[in-house]
Amino acid sequence: MKTRILSESRQLMQYISDAIGTIRDPEELFRTVTDKLRLIFEFDSAVIVTIDKDRRFVSLFFEMLRFELPDKLREHKRRIVGTWLEQHLDDRVVTTVNLDHDLPGPGDPDSPLLRTLHELGMRQLVLSPLRLGGQVIGFLNFVSRELREWPEADRELLAVVSAPIAIAVSNALAYEELRQREAETTMQLAVNNALLTIRDRNRMMLAVCEQIAKLIPCTFVGIRVAGQDGRFIMFDNFMRSDDGTFAQTSPLANIGVSGTDEIARGSAALLTRPGVYSGERFERLTEEFRLVALVREHFGISSIIVAQLWDLPASRAGLIISGRGSLFGEHEEATVRLIVPQLALALQNYLAFEEIDRLRRKLEGERTYLVEEIRAAHNFEEIIGNSAPLAKVLRRVSQVAPTDATVLIQGETGTGKELIARAIHNLSPRKDRVLVRVNCAALPAQLIESELFGHEKGSFTGATDRRIGKFEFADGGTIFLDEVGELPLELQAKMLRVLQERELERIGGRQVIPVDVRVIAATNRNLEQEVASGRFREDLFFRLNAFPLYLPPLRERRDDIPVLAIHFAEKFAREFGKPFRSIREKDMAELVDRAWKGNIRELSHCVEQAVILSESQSLDFSAVLPPRLASQASPEEPHRQMTLKEFDEEIRGMERRLILETLEHCGGRVSGEGGAAELLEINAKTLYSRIEKLGIRKRYGA
Repeated sequence: MKTRILSESRQLMQYISDAIGTIRDPEELFRTVTDKLRLIFEFDSAVIVTIDKDRRFVSLFFEMLRFELPDKLREHKRRIVGTWLEQHLDDRVVTTVNLDHDLPGPGDPDSPLLRTLHELGMRQLVLSPLRLGGQVIGFLNFVSRELREWPEADRELLAVVSAPIAIAVSNALAYEELRQREAETTMQLAVNNALLTIRDRNRMMLAVCEQIAKLIPCTFVGIRVAGQDGRFIMFDNFMRSDDGTFAQTSPLANIGVSGTDEIARGSAALLTRPGVYSGERFERLTEEFRLVALVREHFGISSIIVAQLWDLPASRAGLIISGRGSLFGEHEEATVRLIVPQLALALQNYLAFEEIDRLRRKLEGERTYLVEEIRAAHNFEEIIGNSAPLAKVLRRVSQVAPTDATVLIQGETGTGKELIARAIHNLSPRKDRVLVRVNCAALPAQLIESELFGHEKGSFTGATDRRIGKFEFADGGTIFLDEVGELPLELQAKMLRVLQERELERIGGRQVIPVDVRVIAATNRNLEQEVASGRFREDLFFRLNAFPLYLPPLRERRDDIPVLAIHFAEKFAREFGKPFRSIREKDMAELVDRAWKGNIRELSHCVEQAVILSESQSLDFSAVLPPRLASQASPEEPHRQMTLKEFDEEIRGMERRLILETLEHCGGRVSGEGGAAELLEINAKTLYSRIEKLGIRKRYGA
């Protein structure tokens, strides 16, 4: 018997030695050896597993199975502690396991695997330890459908032939480790080269993804940078396609989540939890983070690696690698950590350069804007007048200025809406920051979005460079939206988002940019009528109309006309280097009597012309005033007398505005203590009647 064993063992060992010497591919080598073993030993399937140096993990090295094992049980790497295999780590002899009687208890991590083998009809396992240098480095396992006795002679023969197999396994592992290290070094060099040479962030990350995928079977690669408030500064995702290449993607859009959504922002906490999440750890993660559960549901993700890039007071960042099918382990995590220092430094530099570039562009824009503002000719430099209507406006200005409330200034053209906006800004805590003015009526519809929100390079034809919009310029200060009623309807939704969320996106950009801006808007249109006609969004009107200011036309503050006329006369005399000339009483009376459809702007232009043309000691308005206001009216243009009907309509308009303002002050209450009737000093029934007559009953629910 011993002679047969020695003969067969010599032949088999010689065969294995020849195979090791001639066959370079490990898979082919062990398949050839297994076929040879099948000629001597009876078994159905064969498996070789290896044990790591610390004896913590068992890994699948080779398998030749004649049955289908469920995917959920096909783990290529498992912990040994607590498993039935742990008791065999110091075996020196071949062991047989009867699956009919020797199945481990339910608490054993390997119980599902062995019980599944039994359910598939397997009855016996044979474990032959692969020893090298006195230590078990793995096991050669036979799986059989039949229970058979293994005589001592077969056990000895299998133990003998396991020795060269152990050497072959060790050589293959050493070669694989060397190949892996070379691959990791190659990956590090390639990633470093991409980080140093590629300036565009997306192209840089695509190159990094392709290198990572060469060593880790990943499906998604994500870069996350979150600020102190949990909002993402960077939320880039790259998905692997069937041909192995990566492309930038927006998976959140496919699952109904945005980068600003609470679900997404809540996942920022994951950046402070580096590690590998597979199996039960991944299941617990899906219970804790709704976003992870959604990603698993929609994309089949079953394992992720979170590598922390940095965790600073101002921001934290991480690299997230996801896979489906394959379960990641410590080896994959160690591979990812190889590129973390380089990637973290590159991204920090990128963000720093981006912030510097943003600030530089903002400062350049502010400088250009301020120079334009300085050069611009303003109608007047300060608020002039002491009439009761103006005093009322200024009182409301002083009340709202210290707050951050959005203000809507309404009034006819030339009533000084911009001047009031400047007064609000100068009396506010933001006075030391910039006030940016945007004339919504002066910009072409196709350019106003870029002007307000900015655009990225290449976002549309002609976008040759990145541009920061006026809202970003005004960050920390105030933006004055003049003629806001001219905004195109399709742009009003974006405007509403900025007012509500205090954040914007540039055209062609993916980054959400928070802005701290106070908004003051102005219009000479009746926005309520614009809303009723469908030309202006009702929700935007209500957002803008948080604090309404109505500027009375000049004809309602005639007491201010003499003061304004003298002010303009002095101002233009200084500007043109001319002596100050007084205004005759007769001319002043006619100035006060004029309707001034252009309001203060028209009055200013009239006085400016008189200063330029006058040669005598007093200003001569005969050449600048229309004939009906000249000292002697032309017969072709007789003075037009206001009709009683026009006078009544004007009085009704003044009455309606007074009641509206009083109702706003009282919160819509008409009667009772503190109600509008009490403030107006009229009977409540009388006020109800006037409200109904003026058509404002429904608005205030009077």
